[in-house]
Amino acid sequence: MQTSLQGIAEKAKRQKKHRFRNLYGKLNEEHLIRCWGEIRKDAAYGVDQVSAQEYQRNLVSNIRDLVMRLKRKSYRAKLVRRHYIPKENGKLRPLGIPAVEDKLLQLAVSRILEAIYEQDFLRCSYGYRPGKGPLDAVDKLTVKLQFGRYEYVVEADIKGFFDNINHDWMMRMLSERIEDKALLWLIKKWLKAGVLDTDGKVLHPVTGTPQGGIITP
Repeated sequence: MQTSLQGIAEKAKRQKKHRFRNLYGKLNEEHLIRCWGEIRKDAAYGVDQVSAQEYQRNLVSNIRDLVMRLKRKSYRAKLVRRHYIPKENGKLRPLGIPAVEDKLLQLAVSRILEAIYEQDFLRCSYGYRPGKGPLDAVDKLTVKLQFGRYEYVVEADIKGFFDNINHDWMMRMLSERIEDKALLWLIKKWLKAGVLDTDGKVLHPVTGTPQGGIITP
């Protein structure tokens, strides 16, 4: 973790009620270029049809232009392109594919949020966490079931969770730890960004956040 994020993480761990300011200013060229290294270059492109390879050809100037738009508050989130993938039960799961530039900025913000909220997670939580994943959970569970005093596995799921997130409550919850209005403004833009469906219609959901977006979890 880079030094500035490490400082946020340490403060979040020490002061559980601290509300962070001046986070928006950390969305600078250095942080964005560092995050670019984590972007999948072979991923599907968004509504602007700009691939990661194309964006990378003028990476420094593209990022510099993005930072200037952030400073001027003229950044606009593009529509999220919807794509459907089949589920095991025969239904379709809607995924949202943001534009490359939006992916980059979402990743940069998610790294800041991770520095704050990672301090509150328990070791037994595996979902959407850095350095952890479902396979790690399966490995741990296998050992516990083999050698531990457990006889049951209980599976529970929140139906349509990502589709039904209440935007107002989400923003209120974020503001419990974040006092930076500019960063909250940016996150709200992604919550309110329209979705371009496969039939060409533009949808403006009043709840939820697109599955597949880096910032979504």
